Amino acid sequence: MRLNQQIDLMKDDLIAAIQTCIQIRSVKDVEHPAPGAPFGPGIQEALEWTLKLGEEFGFNVKNVEGYAGHIEMGSGELLGILGHIDVVPEGDGWSVPPYSATIKDGKIFGRGALDDKGPTLTALFAMKAIKDANIPLNMKVRLILGTDEESGWADMDYYFKKEDVPQIGFAPDADFPVIHAEKGILHLELSKSHQTSFPHLVRIQGGERANVVPDLCEVTVKGIPSQIISDKLRDVSFPAGVNAKLDSLATEQETKLTFRGVGAHGSLPQNGKNATLYALQFLQTLPLSTEELQIINFILKYPGTGFYGEGFGIALSDEPSGNLSLNLGILDLTFENVRFVIDIRYPVTFKLEDVLQPIKEITQLEKLSLKVLTHQEAHHVPKESALVQSLLKAYADVTGLEPYAFAIGGGTYAKALPQGVAFGPLFPGEPEVIHCPDEYISIENLLITTKVYAQAILNLAADPENR
Repeated sequence: MRLNQQIDLMKDDLIAAIQTCIQIRSVKDVEHPAPGAPFGPGIQEALEWTLKLGEEFGFNVKNVEGYAGHIEMGSGELLGILGHIDVVPEGDGWSVPPYSATIKDGKIFGRGALDDKGPTLTALFAMKAIKDANIPLNMKVRLILGTDEESGWADMDYYFKKEDVPQIGFAPDADFPVIHAEKGILHLELSKSHQTSFPHLVRIQGGERANVVPDLCEVTVKGIPSQIISDKLRDVSFPAGVNAKLDSLATEQETKLTFRGVGAHGSLPQNGKNATLYALQFLQTLPLSTEELQIINFILKYPGTGFYGEGFGIALSDEPSGNLSLNLGILDLTFENVRFVIDIRYPVTFKLEDVLQPIKEITQLEKLSLKVLTHQEAHHVPKESALVQSLLKAYADVTGLEPYAFAIGGGTYAKALPQGVAFGPLFPGEPEVIHCPDEYISIENLLITTKVYAQAILNLAADPENR
């Protein structure tokens, strides 16, 4: 009870801290690396600000050359809490400025509010509440601050070469109650140069990240009268949330179109409406060349069919983790070549080759180059483990809600630990707004989440009489 009261008193400070952190645009910037800022100045600023806050709270902090950092309390074996302060690009479609941290309707809006600045800071404030309440711990609790979670985990690769790996811990970067299994994650690049220059397609550009369903696709064509394109647009019926418009600056030589869809996390392509795929479907209606139509048809047939890998013949599924998912995250097509990147999340009982081999066979047949950009193996902690059961008890005791463990397609830093699970912050039934416009976190749930994390730390790291 005293711990919950301690957290309630922190409400205003917690809100203010999350707002300040959101207002730092911590998107990876590979064009401007520097010593202490391998992923650019925005991420460096967010990392240094968070470490300073931890230091002000009286914790020991360490900056590992800008790749990551940690804030820790207590002594003994390590209990890891792995959050991240980098964010995906803001994208379009926001009703408020994406880095304003606007508060309305009891929510804090902004890129990173839910993924993962808000949850990371709730874990920090949970640690502060335990410290301020003078509750002794039997473990060293280390909040690890990642900086490249959204792009490739180069941060964790570097950090764990320099620092000890906690044997157990959790990542506050997904859903409650407890995620005990995470699918394997595979990002593939397919590319091909055209035999001859395309006569009509100048550029198709859709998506920025493999793990985001594109909400914008821009198309430039030439040699087709804009009136024909305009007439075709009037004949097309797009689903709710999808639209296309002709650029008012269209010329006789070139016509530009913008297609808008609905963004979503790449692990849940069924929750979005991929602007790139709708753009390609529209382009099929235009008088393009045979080779142009062939590449469009290829993309729509293979990565563009279904959400579960049906096009490539890899619609795998298992009992612990459900269906494979596939997202066409990036397409960059010019009159000379095509490159696209797909995000695949495969079930925990399957291996990389189960997924990769069918795709290899298709790309070889179609004479496309295939490259594995990133790969994370599937991860699984048994439901009956002490870690999972301790976290489920904390969740149930604080919230009064039903505790259960389940699997996801999203990948979290939990995979970096021998026994790591994802734990919150999204409660059952809440909208999935990660990577979406108007991303937000509920202020009411911030306090509840902080209390859950504080109790979880006690369940794992304190004597029973102090829990």
